[in-house]
Amino acid sequence: MELWDIYDETGRPTGRTHPRGALQQPGDYHLVCTVILLNKKGQLLCTHRAPEKELCPNMWESPGGGVLAGEDSLTAALREIREEIGLTLTPTQLTLLYQDKRRDFFMDTYAGWVDIPLSSLRFQPGETDGARWLSLDDWERQAQAGQILTPAKGDFFKILRGFIQQGPSPTACWSRQDGDPSLKEQIIQLQALAWPEYASDPWPEAQHLFSLCKWVGPQLASHVSVMGTWFTHKGGHYFACGIAEVVTHPAFRGKGYALGLLRQALACIRQRQADLCVFTCQPQLVPFYEKAGFQPRPGLCLVGGTPDRPFPSSSLGLTVMLSLLSPKALAHAGDFTSAPIILPLGEDKLW
Repeated sequence: MELWDIYDETGRPTGRTHPRGALQQPGDYHLVCTVILLNKKGQLLCTHRAPEKELCPNMWESPGGGVLAGEDSLTAALREIREEIGLTLTPTQLTLLYQDKRRDFFMDTYAGWVDIPLSSLRFQPGETDGARWLSLDDWERQAQAGQILTPAKGDFFKILRGFIQQGPSPTACWSRQDGDPSLKEQIIQLQALAWPEYASDPWPEAQHLFSLCKWVGPQLASHVSVMGTWFTHKGGHYFACGIAEVVTHPAFRGKGYALGLLRQALACIRQRQADLCVFTCQPQLVPFYEKAGFQPRPGLCLVGGTPDRPFPSSSLGLTVMLSLLSPKALAHAGDFTSAPIILPLGEDKLW
């Protein structure tokens, strides 16, 4: 018997589970994932639901399904792809593209680039029995006609078109352990362009885990820096990651490069098995980070600095973004609702 985790209307786990197929209580939600797979032509992979399926037999769709109890949506997305079409992907190959709320479930939609022949797919008996590639125009037209099951809602197609236009363009990861010195220098130059007043600050800091970089030709166009540290909260010991920097070269702003890197960063953070992701941002930037999959927690305070000189986010009017990721953190979700989260970041430091 499959079990689903139950969430409240805000998307927070309740700690309860629910058998698949049983009637949900009003106000209860479960989590569903779907994956848009694209080839180098920008075509989308559609799979065919087996005729013996109880729900929507013989319909076309994107791979996906219900997120099982104890899973996050990325883990479920990778599992569903592996089960339904026999394709094994890594977490960093998928980008969280869209999240929305339905009548009694939340849906997380991922996208990723794969260039494979249909003949290499292996279908799951009773679930899928065929596949085809469709152009986005054909996919959208058939979805609107009700011929394809689709996660489309709101500005979904606009976001998907932006993702396709970016293409599978080159990105790279700079880590503290094996960073390329020339790439490090390019990152520093991009930082200095955005924040010349901090150009003399040392970098990377002790908590720096990795940076994701986006190129357009030879030019470093965008950069996202991810930090990490252990901390203690309410008697529990957790590993936290946070976004410390997002910067895009002025010549490349407005093209979605930073948003794409942030979505990749969240996938990398999950892959590193962080318990949670927490950082701060200006209130006007909350919708931007939400599009990348991060969750705002208004009223919550993140405290950096040192024990002698704490540096609270509330003193700066910042909004805390908090995403609980591991089963341990999710099981103690109630501990992260109001009590300040204190990170040992160093004097005057705050993510």
